[in-house]
Amino acid sequence: MAKITISVIKADVGSIGGHIKPSKKMLEAVEEEIKKKGKGLIIDYYIGHTGDDISILTTHKKGIGSRKIHKLCYDALLKATEVAKSQGLYGAGQDLLATAFSGNVKGMGPQVAEMEIEEREAEPFLFFMADKTEPGAFNLPLYLAFCDPMYCAGLILSPTLKKGFKFVIMDVSYTEADKVIELVSPEEIYDIAILLREPGRFVVESIFSRATGEQVVAASTTRLRNIAGKYVGKDDPVM
Repeated sequence: MAKITISVIKADVGSIGGHIKPSKKMLEAVEEEIKKKGKGLIIDYYIGHTGDDISILTTHKKGIGSRKIHKLCYDALLKATEVAKSQGLYGAGQDLLATAFSGNVKGMGPQVAEMEIEEREAEPFLFFMADKTEPGAFNLPLYLAFCDPMYCAGLILSPTLKKGFKFVIMDVSYTEADKVIELVSPEEIYDIAILLREPGRFVVESIFSRATGEQVVAASTTRLRNIAGKYVGKDDPVM
């Protein structure tokens, strides 16, 4: 069975009355583009927002980093930008820092989180969006959920969970290349904590089960100022 890819792409492309929410017409423009251009490309989709950030969640079989999926979502965000400009809204196209699509939206402004799963008959997953935060807004809840048995009793009750997890943590302040640190729980929970206490610099990119090798978390690690070279807005992660 082909693996299912879950892709979330999120960006602030305009808002009513400052940083409040995208207009109804902006959301409609995104959905219309995804529905029309996504036929035969995606399995399902969800369009949502938190604050003024629009999120496009899709499921498909094109794999992580698919040019077609990324272009579909980027074009949908461009449609929303056009609507925002026509309505005179605040910050139209704010997070779209590159005008020419280069095959992947990473490094172009939007937040991206993707993971592949082998779908079971009933496969639940959680989708989180954040607005007006640090890049590592999810650091603490992820640490508590996957490292702290006082918070998550499953870590001591389940033989599978008891084997721990591999954390892939990125230093988003390092701009020369992707600087990634891999640490495992429970043996290195103090080292994990040292890094995750700095949510403006160290960010959980992904988490893997040590028992099965399966990925269980994917989070965005984009730092807007590292792309634009100046402050252009808060780093609002998606997971």
